[in-house]
Amino acid sequence: DQHAIDVDESLLATGPDGLTTHEAQQRLLEFGRNAIEEKAVPKWKLLMGHFWGPMPCMIWAAILIEAIILDWANFWVLLSLQLINGLVGFHEDSKAGDAVAALKASLKPTAMVKRDGRWQNIDGSDVVPGDRVALNAGAAVPADSRVCDGEPVEIDQAALTGESLPVTFYAGQVAKMGSTVTRGESEAIVCATGRNTFFGKTASMIASVQDEAHFQKILLAITRFLLIVSVVLVTIAVAYLLAKKESFLKSLAFGVVLLVASIPIAMQVVCTTTMALGSRKLAEQKAIVARLSSIEQLAGMNVLCSDKTGTLTLNKMVLQDFVPYAAGCTREALLRDAALAAKWKEPVRNWQLK
Repeated sequence: DQHAIDVDESLLATGPDGLTTHEAQQRLLEFGRNAIEEKAVPKWKLLMGHFWGPMPCMIWAAILIEAIILDWANFWVLLSLQLINGLVGFHEDSKAGDAVAALKASLKPTAMVKRDGRWQNIDGSDVVPGDRVALNAGAAVPADSRVCDGEPVEIDQAALTGESLPVTFYAGQVAKMGSTVTRGESEAIVCATGRNTFFGKTASMIASVQDEAHFQKILLAITRFLLIVSVVLVTIAVAYLLAKKESFLKSLAFGVVLLVASIPIAMQVVCTTTMALGSRKLAEQKAIVARLSSIEQLAGMNVLCSDKTGTLTLNKMVLQDFVPYAAGCTREALLRDAALAAKWKEPVRNWQLK
């Protein structure tokens, strides 16, 4: 539904000169930035996560016991193994996250807004409710915006609805954030930004679902099975040593070391490194991996259901051929005249010439 959005009408009484800089700053403080909130995991928490879990905890227990019985050789071996496992896993996970952050920074959206009576190109995250924005062919809709009086515009909503054809928006209808203007020129008043937009509410619903990755479930299941089997066998071995009148601490130390040796402690870091190598191969094909575990999930997929728009197709405007009416008109001249006639305030971002 074009109008299915809560709109505060008091914010939309923006004059033809747009908001003033002071008004925009006040509304930015009140409504926040025009960006989707992300639950970023702090670096320190990500690092600590690699030293906490079933396998790391077993190694910590073994390290503690080796320190108690003053077996420093095994103590330093186990401590080194623990640090190598944790730091390598943290390095690979951190590098994947940094690559995605760099990509997002390079794709930072901009918006053409009218403030203090003049048009200016600003950071898309600085758009506030009540801003007067320009909807021009090729430009992205920076926030949920109500189209002003004037000629209708055609907007591609494939990213939101999967519709392959553009939708015509008339005065009073609300264009959604995340869509792209394909034809026409108009002005609009921003009525919602950030998490209050249709796109933002949808993203918040998806982010609220906390589901453990399938890959992590498999690793935990393997670790749990091996741990149970190993505990049973080690218990038998320790009981045998105690029956032979061996000291309790030495028997316990032998049991812990045997328990650690019987479980593939480096399994997590080996799997992480392997998937990191896979993500680099995918990056060479211009594919960015946001989560390393998604590689395993994609590899284990049996059926992929996908909408064709922009997925199986390029979703790009392509000029296949040109038919000039004027004699001697070249392709370059035709494109130049078309660009001058369109009165673009910013270039079309996804056009191609074949």
